[in-house]
Amino acid sequence: MFRDYGERYIKIYNPNHQAIKLIRSIRICKTPALGGKMISCLDCGAKKVIYKSCGNSQCPLCQYNKRQAWKEKLCSKLFMVPYTHTVFTIPHELNRLCKSNRKEMYNILMRASFKCIKDLCAKEENLGALPGMVSVLHTFGSDMKYHLHVHSLITFGGVDKNGEWKWPKRKKQLASYRDICRTFKETFLKMLVREIYLGNVVPDADVENLLKEVDGKRWNVRNGYPTIDLGVLENYLARYINRIAISKSRFEYLAEQEKVHLIHKEYKNQKEGEAAHLSIKQMEPLVSIDQFLMHVLPPYFQKSRYYGLHASATFKKYKDRMDQRLLKNKDSISTLFSILRTIMKMAAYSCEACQSVHFEIKDLRKDGQWIFNFITLPNFRGPPQWSSHIKRKTA
Repeated sequence: MFRDYGERYIKIYNPNHQAIKLIRSIRICKTPALGGKMISCLDCGAKKVIYKSCGNSQCPLCQYNKRQAWKEKLCSKLFMVPYTHTVFTIPHELNRLCKSNRKEMYNILMRASFKCIKDLCAKEENLGALPGMVSVLHTFGSDMKYHLHVHSLITFGGVDKNGEWKWPKRKKQLASYRDICRTFKETFLKMLVREIYLGNVVPDADVENLLKEVDGKRWNVRNGYPTIDLGVLENYLARYINRIAISKSRFEYLAEQEKVHLIHKEYKNQKEGEAAHLSIKQMEPLVSIDQFLMHVLPPYFQKSRYYGLHASATFKKYKDRMDQRLLKNKDSISTLFSILRTIMKMAAYSCEACQSVHFEIKDLRKDGQWIFNFITLPNFRGPPQWSSHIKRKTA
C-alpha cells in the first residue's frame, strides 16, 4: 500500500523529512531494490530468494530481530525481585500541544513519570529507598489514534543509601493510588510550565486556560500488582510494549475497494477478567498512512529508557553493596546465548521441497530500477541556462 500511495501522501499532506524517509524505506523493504540472497538446492533445483530489510527503526516489516535483541538486553538488567507494571497517561487535552512540540513533550512525560516514582519511594512511609525503572513510550492506542502514555516496569522495592534492599510498606503497592496520580500530575505540570517559560515548548493556544483545565482533572496512572515471573514481563515488554504503532498482521489493504482494514481491540467495552474483543476499523488509504506516520518519533529519540537502579551509572554505584542474590548471573546468560547462536549457525539449512542439505547461496545485487515498476517520477526540467549571448542581447 505504501508503494502505491506514498508519493500521493507526500504531495497532499506535506509530511516532515523523517516521515518521508520512513515511507521510502517501507516502500523498498524486503524487495529486489535492496538486494538479497538466493538459495539454490543442488538436488532438486528449487530456489528460494530472501531479500534484505530496510533497517528503519520504525518499519513494521522488520521489527522481530530488534525486539529479540532488546529483550536479551532487558533480561540481563532485571533483578530477581517482583516488578509492577505501571502505565502513566496524560489527558487528551494536551494532545495538540504534544503534536506541535513532540520531542520536548515526550521527554517531559518520561522524566515526570520516573520523578513521580522516585519522590514517592524516597518517603519512609512508602519505601525509603531508590527503585529501578524501565520505561517505554507509546504514542498510540490499539486503533492507532493519538494516545500518549508510558509503560513502566518498576522494582517492587529498592536500595537505600547503605546499599541494603528494602521492601515497600504495602503488600501490593509502592504508594497509594491517589498519591501516585496527584504526584505525577503535579510533577508533569511543573516541568511543562518551566519548559514553556524557557521557550523550549511553544504553545499555539491559550496555555493558561489549558493548564487550568488539565490541572482540575484526575490523571490516570494504572498500577498492576507485583509479580516475580520475570519471563512473563520480559515477553510482554518485548512483544507488546517495545513495538511500533501497527504491525503487518493487523493491517490489510483491499485493492478492489481501495480501503484499509485495521484490526484492533475494543478496550472500552472490555469486561473484567476477559480479553478485549477484536474489531475492524475501515479507513481511506491516505488517512491510514497519515495516522501511521503520526506516531513517527523525533530523530534520535530514545523511546525505551532505564532509570534509577537500572540506569548504568547508578547501578555501578550500588552493585558492589547490593545483595548479590538479587542480581542475575549475567555471565551465565551471555554464555547461554552465545552457545545457542553457535548451535543455530551449525544447524544446516534444508530444502523446503526435498529436505536436501546440499545447496549453494548466491548474492543478489540491488536492483535500482525495481521501484520504477510501480512509481513513475515526473520529468522535472531545470531552468534554461542564462548564456553569455543572451546577456549581450539584453544589454
